[in-house]
Amino acid sequence: MAKMLVGKGLILSREHGGTFRVLLVRGMSESAQSAHIEIPRPPSSFMDLRRKVSAMPWRETLTGWGIELMVPITSRNRLVGYLGLGRRLNGSRFVRDDRNLIQSLVDLSGSAIEKALIIDQVNDANRNLDRKVQELNTLFELSKEFNAGLDLQKILRLITFALLGQVGVRTYAVCLRNGPAMEIAASRLAEGEELGGILPDLAELKGPMLTSDMLRMKSYRSAAAELMRLGLHAAVPMHIQNQTRGLLLVGERLRGGRYAQADLEFLYALGNLAGISIENARLFMEALEKQKMEDELLIARDIQQGLLPEVLPEVPGFDIAAMNIPSKQVGGDYYDVLPRKDDQYVFAIGDVSGKGTPAALLMANVQAALRALAPFDQPLAAITGRINDLTSANTRGGSKFITFFWGTLDTKERLLTYVNAGHNPPMLVRSDGTVERLEEGGLILGIFKTAKPYDEGSARMERGDVLFLFTDGVSEAMNAAGEDYTEEQLLEVVRASRGMTSAGIIEAVMKSVNRHVHDTPQSDDITMLVAKAV
Repeated sequence: MAKMLVGKGLILSREHGGTFRVLLVRGMSESAQSAHIEIPRPPSSFMDLRRKVSAMPWRETLTGWGIELMVPITSRNRLVGYLGLGRRLNGSRFVRDDRNLIQSLVDLSGSAIEKALIIDQVNDANRNLDRKVQELNTLFELSKEFNAGLDLQKILRLITFALLGQVGVRTYAVCLRNGPAMEIAASRLAEGEELGGILPDLAELKGPMLTSDMLRMKSYRSAAAELMRLGLHAAVPMHIQNQTRGLLLVGERLRGGRYAQADLEFLYALGNLAGISIENARLFMEALEKQKMEDELLIARDIQQGLLPEVLPEVPGFDIAAMNIPSKQVGGDYYDVLPRKDDQYVFAIGDVSGKGTPAALLMANVQAALRALAPFDQPLAAITGRINDLTSANTRGGSKFITFFWGTLDTKERLLTYVNAGHNPPMLVRSDGTVERLEEGGLILGIFKTAKPYDEGSARMERGDVLFLFTDGVSEAMNAAGEDYTEEQLLEVVRASRGMTSAGIIEAVMKSVNRHVHDTPQSDDITMLVAKAV
């Protein structure tokens, strides 16, 4: 520039193909420094930019900066860049001798420039490598912290520390999927700012993206505009098995500048690493809840089994048998046989709506009330009304209810007096095969306090008659096609097996039910109580 009396100059370095970067400027605005210029077909000879040729954006850019002459810089016959020179201060043109001198100087420096560029590339590669090593060490240390516990709040704190310390963000939001919805789990946004409206639009991000890039995509345009309004510059999905389980939304960095691809890659690795730990924490909590539920079911099953008589009493003149098969989930089936007074015995069967410990505890209350009130010399209808009042008081507005049947059997008179509170009507199968359904009674227990007295029914049992009590786990036993066993099939089996013992009748029913359901899992408790007059 001094020799040629030039006031403006620059050096262009070829990066790849037709892309060139401004390495050095002299006598020009510093804004041109590091700018990129696309030259589709880079010329290999001197170019006088003042000559009239077809308009090209790169020529217009250079002439706008005051550059008039472009000289190719080559090394081993390979174009590595250009020297650009502006107008001479004395206004004269570059003559042949000037061009020869310039070309000689450029030829001498071409090899050195190429080596310097290679060294710069190696240094950049080393810096990037050092950065990658540092990021890997950071991720390794974070992974040890993430895996040290299964506390979601601790994991969120580690994420925020990494965003603030390692990445150096000013604002951020960590969002996690909760069922079908995405919710903010931790954030450093302006007070009162919300993201809920745009999170569904971001839930399907395939990779980390700058919000400025998302603005050019129709599917993310509105969400990106809202992110930019909130000062969030990048969105990074947290992927687990190709599913978006969360999002890292980050704002401006403390040191400023645009997020580079390497920054996004680090955030993506951080998010996925944290996502795995968050998923492990979620699975751990689910396992705890499952274990808690299983423990509750075991308690409920123990309560339920404790309600049932270990040994049935001997009832003169009658053959008694019972069976209870709990389902996988504990229900509230109950049966009982107990002496009342003189030659009278109480037969009872019931089923609580719902499952688990609440159902078992409610049935325990009914059993306690029954055993406390049964010995009193009062009509069954009156006692049933009192049991209903106690039950409705314990079910908090009818949230649960009980179907219940009980009766008193006078063994001398062979007279059964009963009340049916909404239970499946027991079958009284006569020795000749005729059937009576025991339906007299009233509403199920636990819905309302007793407003109308329960009705009592009675039936006399003769030799060979069979009283068959059951819960809906028998009649509604379901096969793989979703078909119930039905009370009609049950009645046919009981009628056909009435000549057997009570235990034999129960066995015949179970064989028939098992043929119907085949290998279908049992969905409800199966309970039967049989009394046969002998």
